[in-house]
Amino acid sequence: MRAVFIKRDCLLSSESGVLPDPVQLRPGVAEAMQTLSTTDLFIIVLDVGSCVVSGVQSAEAEAVNEAMVELIRQGRGRVDALLSCPHRAEDHCACWGSHPGFLYAAASQLELRLEECYLLANEPQDIVLAYRTGCRPVLILEGRMIGELYDGHQPEPRDFPIARDLSAAVEYLLAEEQSNEVWGRVRQPSRLAQVDEETAIVTEMSSLSPSLRLFSPVPGAKWTLLTSLPQFSRSARQWALVLVMGGIWLSLGIAYLLTHLYRVHPFPAYVWYLTLQFIPRPVRGLLFIASGIAVVGISLRAFLRFFPTNGKWRRDSQARG
Repeated sequence: MRAVFIKRDCLLSSESGVLPDPVQLRPGVAEAMQTLSTTDLFIIVLDVGSCVVSGVQSAEAEAVNEAMVELIRQGRGRVDALLSCPHRAEDHCACWGSHPGFLYAAASQLELRLEECYLLANEPQDIVLAYRTGCRPVLILEGRMIGELYDGHQPEPRDFPIARDLSAAVEYLLAEEQSNEVWGRVRQPSRLAQVDEETAIVTEMSSLSPSLRLFSPVPGAKWTLLTSLPQFSRSARQWALVLVMGGIWLSLGIAYLLTHLYRVHPFPAYVWYLTLQFIPRPVRGLLFIASGIAVVGISLRAFLRFFPTNGKWRRDSQARG
């Protein structure tokens, strides 16, 4: 699967992001996101400045992200996923900054081919991180000059496109996508990406992984529900399976104990009615199986309300309704 990563700073105006001020998109962002949503690229927003110091700030960051996603939807665009850093500043995580942890985490959990993905960013260091992973970077100026960003020096590396705003970056991305379709050529990983294998391994094994929140189903995912869970890695899915097997094992143990008590221990007369002993055993078994399936179905239906459906994320308030 291919994706386009967009830094949140490229979407929100400089006045947004601090509540209670209203969240506002940069000029032209709504139209650019609508155009980008017509492609088959998985759109992932990177909240690189979300390292939390307190629970209050974390809640505010989540509120800002929800408002941003809603504004993009109102403009007929879409955001398929959001990557954020759930760690404190003193944790020294590898989510972003000197390490491309966001990109590696997304590639690992969503099975992305980073050499076929894009990164739309606004800082020189972001370009370096993209080259480390083989991702195609586009630098967005946002009213600044190249000399301001690089302090008068030549950019290094140099072979990357530069756009004045998000709209221009999306236009370049679409042009490159059309060129790839015509010529059938796939970009090769950059030289920096080939020598950065150690960083990739360290980041993937780190317990301080970014938080992944999906707003749309993952195309081609075999386990849509499990891949929709934030931070639900392969190891977590394995432990979820162990949890289910443990529940089945526990149920068998309780059934053995009840069978033993049922046979050797005298019960009051009303238990005869509670256990439906006036009904043949096969029919009793079918009744319990049917009622169990109904209970599981109702609870699963309510549980699925918290996960992506038709490209939208159902909020808690909608689930309660």
